Amino acid sequence: MREWTINDLIPQRNPIVMVDKLCSASPAGATTSLFISRENMFCHHGHIAEAGIIEHMAQSASAMAGYNCRVAGKPAPVGFIGEVKKFTLNFLPKIEETMETTISVVSEAMGITLINASTSVGGEVAATCQMKIFIREEQ
Repeated sequence: MREWTINDLIPQRNPIVMVDKLCSASPAGATTSLFISRENMFCHHGHIAEAGIIEHMAQSASAMAGYNCRVAGKPAPVGFIGEVKKFTLNFLPKIEETMETTISVVSEAMGITLINASTSVGGEVAATCQMKIFIREEQ
Protein backbone atom coordinates (compact mmCIF):
# COMPACT_ATOMS: atom_id res chain seq x y z
CA MET A 1 0.00 0.00 0.00
CA ARG A 2 1.37 3.40 -1.01
CA GLU A 3 2.21 5.79 1.83
CA TRP A 4 0.39 9.11 2.10
CA THR A 5 -0.35 11.09 5.23
CA ILE A 6 -3.92 11.33 6.44
CA ASN A 7 -3.85 15.02 5.45
CA ASP A 8 -3.20 13.90 1.86
CA LEU A 9 -6.34 11.75 1.90
CA ILE A 10 -9.03 13.68 3.80
CA PRO A 11 -10.12 17.34 3.68
CA GLN A 12 -10.46 17.75 7.47
CA ARG A 13 -7.75 19.51 9.44
CA ASN A 14 -6.99 19.73 13.14
CA PRO A 15 -8.71 19.87 15.53
CA ILE A 16 -11.30 17.70 13.77
CA VAL A 17 -9.09 15.02 12.18
CA MET A 18 -10.58 11.75 13.44
CA VAL A 19 -8.31 9.22 11.68
CA ASP A 20 -4.67 8.64 12.60
CA LYS A 21 -3.82 5.88 10.16
CA LEU A 22 -5.14 4.21 7.04
CA CYS A 23 -4.22 0.57 7.67
CA SER A 24 -5.54 -0.88 4.40
CA ALA A 25 -7.63 0.28 1.46
CA SER A 26 -9.16 -0.97 -1.77
CA PRO A 27 -12.18 0.01 -3.86
CA ALA A 28 -14.22 -2.48 -1.78
CA GLY A 29 -13.29 -1.24 1.69
CA ALA A 30 -10.75 0.01 4.17
CA THR A 31 -9.49 -0.23 7.73
CA THR A 32 -8.42 2.81 9.77
CA SER A 33 -7.47 3.59 13.33
CA LEU A 34 -7.62 6.48 15.79
CA PHE A 35 -5.87 6.78 19.14
CA ILE A 36 -8.29 8.69 21.39
CA SER A 37 -6.37 11.50 23.06
CA ARG A 38 -7.51 13.66 25.96
CA GLU A 39 -7.46 16.67 23.62
CA ASN A 40 -9.99 15.13 21.23
CA MET A 41 -12.87 17.58 20.90
CA PHE A 42 -15.42 14.74 21.01
CA CYS A 43 -14.23 13.41 24.40
CA HIS A 44 -16.30 13.99 27.51
CA HIS A 45 -16.09 12.36 30.95
CA GLY A 46 -13.34 9.96 29.88
CA HIS A 47 -15.03 8.64 26.73
CA ILE A 48 -15.48 9.60 23.11
CA ALA A 49 -19.06 10.69 22.35
CA GLU A 50 -21.31 8.95 19.81
CA ALA A 51 -20.86 11.90 17.42
CA GLY A 52 -17.09 11.31 17.52
CA ILE A 53 -17.52 7.67 16.58
CA ILE A 54 -19.79 8.61 13.67
CA GLU A 55 -17.32 11.27 12.49
CA HIS A 56 -14.50 8.72 12.74
CA MET A 57 -16.53 6.30 10.59
CA ALA A 58 -17.23 9.02 8.01
CA GLN A 59 -13.58 10.10 7.88
CA SER A 60 -12.57 6.45 7.52
CA ALA A 61 -14.73 6.29 4.38
CA SER A 62 -13.19 9.58 3.26
CA ALA A 63 -9.67 8.20 3.75
CA MET A 64 -10.60 5.16 1.64
CA ALA A 65 -11.99 7.37 -1.15
CA GLY A 66 -8.96 9.66 -0.94
CA TYR A 67 -6.56 6.73 -1.18
CA ASN A 68 -8.36 5.21 -4.17
CA CYS A 69 -8.39 8.58 -5.96
CA ARG A 70 -4.68 9.16 -5.23
CA VAL A 71 -3.83 5.72 -6.61
CA ALA A 72 -5.74 6.69 -9.79
CA GLY A 73 -3.76 9.94 -10.03
CA LYS A 74 -6.67 12.18 -8.97
CA PRO A 75 -6.93 14.58 -6.02
CA ALA A 76 -8.67 13.38 -2.87
CA PRO A 77 -12.41 14.14 -3.04
CA VAL A 78 -14.63 15.97 -0.57
CA GLY A 79 -17.45 13.91 0.92
CA PHE A 80 -20.56 14.70 2.95
CA ILE A 81 -22.58 12.46 5.23
CA GLY A 82 -26.00 12.11 3.63
CA GLU A 83 -27.59 9.64 6.02
CA VAL A 84 -26.74 7.47 9.02
CA LYS A 85 -28.92 4.38 9.49
CA LYS A 86 -28.92 1.39 11.78
CA PHE A 87 -26.47 2.97 14.25
CA THR A 88 -25.85 0.53 17.07
CA LEU A 89 -23.74 1.52 20.08
CA ASN A 90 -22.42 -1.25 22.31
CA PHE A 91 -20.09 0.94 24.39
CA LEU A 92 -18.25 4.27 24.29
CA PRO A 93 -14.49 3.86 23.81
CA LYS A 94 -12.32 5.42 26.50
CA ILE A 95 -9.60 8.03 26.30
CA GLU A 96 -6.21 6.44 25.46
CA GLU A 97 -7.80 3.51 23.66
CA THR A 98 -7.44 2.94 19.92
CA MET A 99 -10.51 2.58 17.74
CA GLU A 100 -10.20 0.50 14.60
CA THR A 101 -12.86 0.90 11.92
CA THR A 102 -13.61 -1.34 8.99
CA ILE A 103 -15.49 0.16 6.05
CA SER A 104 -17.21 -2.05 3.46
CA VAL A 105 -18.67 -0.55 0.30
CA VAL A 106 -22.18 -1.85 -0.30
CA SER A 107 -22.90 0.13 -3.49
CA GLU A 108 -21.92 3.21 -5.47
CA ALA A 109 -24.10 5.19 -7.87
CA MET A 110 -24.18 8.78 -9.13
CA GLY A 111 -21.69 10.10 -6.56
CA ILE A 112 -23.38 8.36 -3.62
CA THR A 113 -21.55 5.61 -1.76
CA LEU A 114 -23.40 3.32 0.65
CA ILE A 115 -21.10 1.81 3.28
CA ASN A 116 -21.27 -0.43 6.31
CA ALA A 117 -18.97 0.62 9.15
CA SER A 118 -17.86 -1.29 12.23
CA THR A 119 -15.72 0.29 14.97
CA SER A 120 -13.90 -1.90 17.47
CA VAL A 121 -11.61 -1.49 20.45
CA GLY A 122 -9.39 -4.43 21.35
CA GLY A 123 -11.42 -6.75 19.14
CA GLU A 124 -14.75 -5.80 20.77
CA VAL A 125 -17.30 -4.08 18.51
CA ALA A 126 -18.12 -0.65 19.96
CA ALA A 127 -20.47 0.56 17.21
CA THR A 128 -21.81 -0.23 13.76
CA CYS A 129 -23.83 1.69 11.21
CA GLN A 130 -24.77 2.08 7.59
CA MET A 131 -23.96 5.43 6.03
CA LYS A 132 -24.68 7.18 2.74
CA ILE A 133 -21.86 9.47 1.68
CA PHE A 134 -22.02 11.96 -1.16
CA ILE A 135 -18.65 12.24 -2.91
CA ARG A 136 -17.73 15.33 -4.88
CA GLU A 137 -14.68 14.54 -7.00
CA GLU A 138 -12.63 17.35 -8.46
CA GLN A 139 -13.04 17.72 -12.21
